[in-house]
Amino acid sequence: MRIQALLFTVALAACDGFIGGAGEVTGGADGGAGGGGGNGEFTDAAVCDQVEPIEISVVPPPDLMLVVDKSGSMDDPLGTGEQKWQVMRNALNTVVTQYENGINFGLMLFPADDTCAAGNVLTGIAPTNSAAVSTSLNLTQPNGGTPTHTTLQSSLVYYSGIPVNPAGRYVLLATDGQPNCLDVGDPSIPSITQSIAAIQSLSANGIPTFVLGFGDGINSDPATLQAMATAGGTMNYYAANSPAELQAALEAIAGELNVPSCTFSLEEIPADLDELGVYFDDVAVPRSPSQTDGWDYDPATNSITFYGLSCDDLQGGGVDQVRVDYGCGGGPVVL
Repeated sequence: MRIQALLFTVALAACDGFIGGAGEVTGGADGGAGGGGGNGEFTDAAVCDQVEPIEISVVPPPDLMLVVDKSGSMDDPLGTGEQKWQVMRNALNTVVTQYENGINFGLMLFPADDTCAAGNVLTGIAPTNSAAVSTSLNLTQPNGGTPTHTTLQSSLVYYSGIPVNPAGRYVLLATDGQPNCLDVGDPSIPSITQSIAAIQSLSANGIPTFVLGFGDGINSDPATLQAMATAGGTMNYYAANSPAELQAALEAIAGELNVPSCTFSLEEIPADLDELGVYFDDVAVPRSPSQTDGWDYDPATNSITFYGLSCDDLQGGGVDQVRVDYGCGGGPVVL
């Protein structure tokens, strides 16, 4: 699971003490316990000037419109015996709650009626709006056809009416059946070609589409799912036939969008880079002047950037904390 934010603990004038967690200095120069806590400031000048936890500003959250199939077939059971709609609803509720600080979610359900009406926006794209998304999901029961094409067209209309998010705009199409409702009076008429065209239009406007097939019905037609994913610019579709597979697929998509930055601003200008210690949790990260694997310092922006496998570790969720020790008394960190 990818992390949502990093805690960047900057230790200023750390003297001889061991830098502990946020707001904590342990074993100061006077041999005492260090203290801390509260608002994170430590005022004993004989030990340390300040220890301050700083929340990292990660890449601004992208927009993701959830375009979710609530057609009548979602009332059917999975092979596990559980109702598809209940499983989908629960999985989406979990993901939007988990990732709401890193993704601006919106929600469209289709059809908007009990036959073939194009899905409409039930929850507009906004920051930290998991409660609104969950409310819409929890009030819905499956029924109707699968007007995928007109719903995707409506998602483009919606995106065209709101400011472009420079962090990215995306659609997640989650469906359990073949697109149909080419004739609004006849749900049996397929609309595969029209749905692919709608995804291509989204892509042409800078809005990639992730495609998630849920259940044996739609996943028995991988060619259609793959054609949709290719049109959407996301390369491959996701397939899920169980609650666990659905949760994993949704988390993989959300995690792909919610990637922390590998560049962090420093609060102080380092007096000596040879004394600067940089850690992932409690593991020292070496400096990499060649910017291949490790960190390097940019004096123009007073920031450090991680490169290569070190950046991969951050973005892969393998790090809980990034710490910088200015090394004012503990000696240089061997890098």
